[in-house]
Amino acid sequence: MPTETKSDEAASVSPWTSERFGLLCGATMAVGAAVSFAVARAGFVGGLAVEDIILVRYVVAGLALLPLLLWWGAGSLAGIGWRRGLWLLLLGGPLFSMLQTGGFLFAPLAHGGVIAPSAVTIFSTIIAGVFLRERITLAHVLGAAIVLLGIMLIGWDGLTRSSHGQAWIGDLMFVGSSAMWATYSVLVRHWRLDAARSTAAVAVLSMVSFLPAYLAWHGLSRVMELPGEQLILQGLVQGGLQGVITIIAYTRAINLLGVSRAVLFPAIVPAISLLVGVPIVGEIPHPLQITGLLLVTLGLLTAIGVVRRLLPR
Repeated sequence: MPTETKSDEAASVSPWTSERFGLLCGATMAVGAAVSFAVARAGFVGGLAVEDIILVRYVVAGLALLPLLLWWGAGSLAGIGWRRGLWLLLLGGPLFSMLQTGGFLFAPLAHGGVIAPSAVTIFSTIIAGVFLRERITLAHVLGAAIVLLGIMLIGWDGLTRSSHGQAWIGDLMFVGSSAMWATYSVLVRHWRLDAARSTAAVAVLSMVSFLPAYLAWHGLSRVMELPGEQLILQGLVQGGLQGVITIIAYTRAINLLGVSRAVLFPAIVPAISLLVGVPIVGEIPHPLQITGLLLVTLGLLTAIGVVRRLLPR
């Protein structure tokens, strides 16, 4: 009876469960989040409020994933279970979005762009190491440190020149939302949840919970007054790209790479946003931000092992 060689074993591994696919999912998440971030900024300029963008995101994502949720079983919440589903809703649903996005009402953009991804990286790494016993390598620690340094350079001007007297309120909101998202990431990994099913559960529950609250506060007339072009654009990007594709990709990256590695991809979103913001909102990065972008890229490549493989033994 022939024995199976190592090459045969490698060939038998499904590409959908490989480390490379996990890295692709992480990159998809980072690019999608950066695009949605830039489009959201364009929406604010176009007259939309924070709650308007959150409404569009969850209504579009919820309606798109509702048929799948019903197919998988609404009684069991697509097999996720109501207890787990409600925890995910609390940590990664409308409350998380209101804290993260609402922080910009008190603090400047640079604060959120630095504090939120940095705090997510730190919280997730600590929680994953303590509770999930994930192995934290020297390359990961060094890469994360380089990423955080790059993020600081990207937002340095805004951090040092802030004149907002209530910026600390927004900063606390960013830290709170980051702690929630870090816990969300750890629970997804701990429960080994299917990416599409968990995303469908959170999207539908978010729509069901946020839509009545929005209508009770603003009324249907507010929706009718919103600019149609912006609603369509935000619906495609916030609802379709961010609310469905990005979250599914991130959840899959967590399961394939682990929390401590997957969480570095949200951390590079500010860097990618610099590049995306050039064609969308016409923002040209200055030299300090470009240096930060290069450092973030180097840090990510270090953490995922690319730099180690390129160096001579």
